[in-house]
This record gives sequence, structure tokens and C-alpha cells, in this order.
Amino acid sequence: MEKKGAFDYILLETTGLADPGNIAPLFWVDEGLGSTIYLDGIVTLVDAKNILTCLDEPVKETVQDDERHSHEGPLMTTAHLQISHADVVVINKSDLVDDADLLAVRERIAAINGLAKIHVTQRGQVPHLEGFLLDLHAYNDVGALDVKGKGHSHLDPVGQP
Repeated sequence: MEKKGAFDYILLETTGLADPGNIAPLFWVDEGLGSTIYLDGIVTLVDAKNILTCLDEPVKETVQDDERHSHEGPLMTTAHLQISHADVVVINKSDLVDDADLLAVRERIAAINGLAKIHVTQRGQVPHLEGFLLDLHAYNDVGALDVKGKGHSHLDPVGQP
């Protein structure tokens, strides 16, 4: 990092990070500071065979507003948080599920994050990196995001009691 501008790309892999939303703001640096590092996008990789189980696992902790109030409503698993923050969701291992299960996975992910691009892969093979995992430019023009017609969001209605 001492050689400013020497990096073509920094790919930050955060497997196991419960909430990618905690790290993303680190890349929204004031332009006046002259940072050449920026957040290109958040990519979440899900396992087609196991993601529905992960989304349905019981949540052990409650989310607290502050010491006096707790949130009412559904609690989120780690998988919910990771999918909800994603600009791109890659559903991998699609060869391990049938078409009906793959459709269920796609629909569940879209119910959690209707704005994310969804790509389906087998054995981690991607056609190309640019525009698929890199050079996403997800935050270049936030005002131009097409959120009309995406419907009213309910965080994962399938997982609610």
C-alpha cells in the first residue's frame, strides 16, 4: 500500500464475516483524501445445495436497537445478511441440485435481495471475470439504480413464521 496506485485490484474475501455491511463503509472514503481505492461491488457466493438450509437455521442471538429496545419481527441468519448486502450473488454447485431446487434457490435469493444480479455456476467456473465478479461499478451512479418495478420488499417472506 506504500506504493500508491500500484494495485490493479484489491479483492477482499470475507468468508465467515457475519455482516459485510460493517466492512463496506471502509471503502467510501472522502474524495478530498485522494484515495484511489473504491468499493466496486459486493459479491456473495452461495452453495446451491445448502443455502436453503442455511437460511432456515435458527437464529441464536437477538438484534438490539439499544439497551432498552429490541427489534420485533424476523431475525436474520448470516446467510440473510450476506445476500442482502450483495450486488452480485453467485449460486455455485448448481450441478448438485435439480431444476426445481435451483429455481427455489433463485426465488428465495430474489425475495431477500431483488436488486442483486444472480449468476449460476458449476464447480466455480465463471465465463469471465470482468463484469461478472470484477469491474462491477455498482456504486458509480447510485441515483441511476432501477428500483422501480422491483416490488415492495419483505425480507425473505419464505423464512418468516
